Amino acid sequence: MQEPFPNFPTEPPQKPAGEPLPPQEETPAPPTEQPVPPVQNPLPPVQNNPVPPVQNPLPPVQGMPQNNPIPPMQNPLPPVQGTPQNNPVPPVQNPLPPAQDMPQNNPIPPMQNPIPNWYQNQQPTMGNWQIPPQVPPAPPQKQPLTPEQKDRRTAFWLKIVAALLAALLLYCIGSDVVSYRRGGAAPAAATASDTDRDETAGSKVIIQQQDKPELDKNAENTDADGAYTVEGVASVVCPSIVEIETYGDAKGEQLSGTGSGIISSEDGYIITNAHVLTNGKSFRVIMSDETEYPATVIGKDNKTDLAVIKIEGSDFPAAVMGDSDEVVLGESVVAIGNPAGLSGSVTNGIVSGLNRQIRSDATGFDMNCIQTNAAISPGNSGGALVNMYGQVIGITSSKYVSSSYEGLGFAITINEVLPIVQDLIDNGYVADRVRVGITFISLIPEEVRQGFADEIGMKTVPDNLSGVWITEIADDCDIASTDLQVNDVIVSVQGEAVDDYDSLNAAIAGLKGGDTIEARCRRYQPDGNFEEFSIQCKLMADTSGNY
Repeated sequence: MQEPFPNFPTEPPQKPAGEPLPPQEETPAPPTEQPVPPVQNPLPPVQNNPVPPVQNPLPPVQGMPQNNPIPPMQNPLPPVQGTPQNNPVPPVQNPLPPAQDMPQNNPIPPMQNPIPNWYQNQQPTMGNWQIPPQVPPAPPQKQPLTPEQKDRRTAFWLKIVAALLAALLLYCIGSDVVSYRRGGAAPAAATASDTDRDETAGSKVIIQQQDKPELDKNAENTDADGAYTVEGVASVVCPSIVEIETYGDAKGEQLSGTGSGIISSEDGYIITNAHVLTNGKSFRVIMSDETEYPATVIGKDNKTDLAVIKIEGSDFPAAVMGDSDEVVLGESVVAIGNPAGLSGSVTNGIVSGLNRQIRSDATGFDMNCIQTNAAISPGNSGGALVNMYGQVIGITSSKYVSSSYEGLGFAITINEVLPIVQDLIDNGYVADRVRVGITFISLIPEEVRQGFADEIGMKTVPDNLSGVWITEIADDCDIASTDLQVNDVIVSVQGEAVDDYDSLNAAIAGLKGGDTIEARCRRYQPDGNFEEFSIQCKLMADTSGNY
């Protein structure tokens, strides 16, 4: 059994010789202050190695209490004078300030702006310490481009430009609508009302068409399907509809008639009916804003009752031409014109018939028409039949209005109008047409047969009377040099019987100006007998719009 710990002697024990006792007064006393609390934002750690343990620690001193040994410090204090330094600590790169200079009672508060502001003039401080001024980072210097980098940058921008041009080209191609001229090339598209002039072809004007667009359902003046209301159609199209005044004198003092017209291009070409210009010597166009312009006739075609006039200027509100092949039965339409001089009159209805072959009361020429119950009166002639997308799908004409039935109106389809209009703009007449040089009346109606008999002086109408009755022969045509006379009757052409315009037109179909035809003719006497003979003549290129 171990003996209990002996009491300390009152006198220090004797030490053997040769081991001197270190002086008592040189033993370091334990620190009485509180340890320094750790810093919230400590300085960067010292790179040097920590102080190594002392190889030869001091021997324990007899009589010194050992119950509460001094704990090791987290941040050891600098060495105290008199402590053995067997292994001296290497010098610290950034030593801490002396312990007596460090505040002990108040810990270092955290910095209010831990991230330095490079653009502050004052030096930041932390506690009682002064931190060296922060130097803002130098901006990066722009290095000059090498030739290879320049080439790459140039190539990059060239690719961007090429991509934009390709996108623009695809947009233009996608927005093109097939040119109204059958067999012609599709025009470059911008808007449907734009015109394109081909300088090599002599100021050729191209009127473009559009398919039915998809409108915004939330746009103003549109219905739930995105189409315009009647009010919306009127606001869009009315500025493109003009009033045409025809004067019987060159000074424009004798007004002989009025009609309507449609601005088809921004440079002032206007579509109207040929009969609106009848017996006119001068013409005036009145815009929707009551601005007036003198007009000149570019060309007219009496067969189809279509004509083109022009006013001088630019940026006129051209109408958008639609595609009449897209019209469906029952579709809502609006007719806009100037009946009785009441400019901008609007009536609405539906499409009640399609592909109606209607013959003009004045010319006997058949045209493909749209039938509608929208009111069309003589003043509407040359006006527009418009769909609910604001596109012109037909040209109204009183010459194609049925006089037998009330509430039936007809408009020449825009797809049939535009090729004729283009020819009139380009040539002043419809190309590839021929004329014989005669004016005639069909002898099919009984009243016409009776009229012919009265003209010849016959008491009764012959049973064998048939053919076409010649009422006029043009002096500028080759047929004028033949034996044919007024009141003669042509019964056949090229071996085919003729008795009206359609049969005569079919007989000379496919022929062109300068071709020779043969016709069988009869010359009736008052007694009902006739003399039959044949003539030969050359066809003339039709530049007059007549027969």
